[in-house]
Amino acid sequence: MRKSYLFFITIISLLVLPVTLYAATSSRLEISSIRFGFTGNDTRIVLDINHKTKYRAFLLDRPYRLVLDLPPVRWRTYRSRFVEPNDAIASYRSGTLDDGLTRIIFDLKHPAVIRDLYNLPAHAGMKNRLVIDIDRATTATFAAEKNTVTGTRDLAPPANTTPAADNNGDSYASSQDNSIRAANPGTEQNPAPGVFKRHRKYIIVLDPGHGGRDPGAEANGVEEKYITLDIAKELKQQLEATGRYKVYLTRNRDVYITLQKRVEISRDLHADLFISIHANKYDHKYVRGALIFSFSEKASDKETQLLADSENNAGYIAGVDMSAQSPDVANILIDLAMREKMNESNMFANMLIRSFENHDIRLLMPTPHRSANFVVLRAPDVPSVLIETGFISNPHEAALLASSAFQDRMASAIASGVNAYFRKMTALQSH
Repeated sequence: MRKSYLFFITIISLLVLPVTLYAATSSRLEISSIRFGFTGNDTRIVLDINHKTKYRAFLLDRPYRLVLDLPPVRWRTYRSRFVEPNDAIASYRSGTLDDGLTRIIFDLKHPAVIRDLYNLPAHAGMKNRLVIDIDRATTATFAAEKNTVTGTRDLAPPANTTPAADNNGDSYASSQDNSIRAANPGTEQNPAPGVFKRHRKYIIVLDPGHGGRDPGAEANGVEEKYITLDIAKELKQQLEATGRYKVYLTRNRDVYITLQKRVEISRDLHADLFISIHANKYDHKYVRGALIFSFSEKASDKETQLLADSENNAGYIAGVDMSAQSPDVANILIDLAMREKMNESNMFANMLIRSFENHDIRLLMPTPHRSANFVVLRAPDVPSVLIETGFISNPHEAALLASSAFQDRMASAIASGVNAYFRKMTALQSH
């Protein structure tokens, strides 16, 4: 009886062991290829990986380099290589830091800045991907961005993970570890905190649409007020993780807040950016795609005006305190301020569209950027946009909007647009 029992236990152990070993190794990040795309001044670096990953990236000069830190990597491709002829990247190489993290250094041929860095989930036969978009830059813009850390600054390797040797026929990479750590002593090992040119953090107000007794749009078992709050919370987390922003929500639970109060919150906080998040609904269920609105006293089309009217029925614009000025002067000042912020809002909206495209977020074409007289966009001193994240009247899009994976991707797309906007503002202010 005892022999039979021991035999049974042995068989079970042999069956379980491969599963245990697989579980221990499958979570390790794998890079199966590194690809490059070059278009004019734009360069895209794509890492094909086995799952979503955390990352940390920053820039170095003398010579110009892009540094990417990742959790410990199992390499299924070259760990170092010269890149085929192009105008942006000469080569890349990889090594292991003292804490076990993997560091990849891309040698740049000219100054560049990180425009976007994000995970893309596996889709339509494509693997999971980590995408880095960089743009050619002036030396002044590079200098302003050099101390900015994109991603998780305090990146730590997973517990119980140690670097492992990789037999991929690329012996050159192993010899590069010391030179990678010593390439710029003290700078690469301890990158500066992620900040823009100005010393304080930018203030962003996120406005989850509707709430409380005002559910917003409802269709296919989905309520707008919950979708907008979930996306806003995820976006807040992603933005604050960069260390560049202080983010506030106009509501952090299911409560009703007037439109007037939402505008007042952004103005009282002296926000640098206001983002109102919504979900759309239409009579025809086949219509789908995201829309981005900036302010205009006149709507860009009839459907937009109807939507603006429906959103505006909960309140009116907060008054602008110009009591020290005559009415005529106050009106002129308000008009000038609004024109300036409208231009900035339009620039941000266009950057969001580009970011949505990069993150495979469907847009309602051919005009995904529209203008409307939304009350929440009328603060005269705060650049503001309203994002309709999709149509819950479309069954497929309703299911997407209710999923945490899509909400994370939507938040990542918005966050990338925010980063691009403030990089542009920093560059403009430095001239």
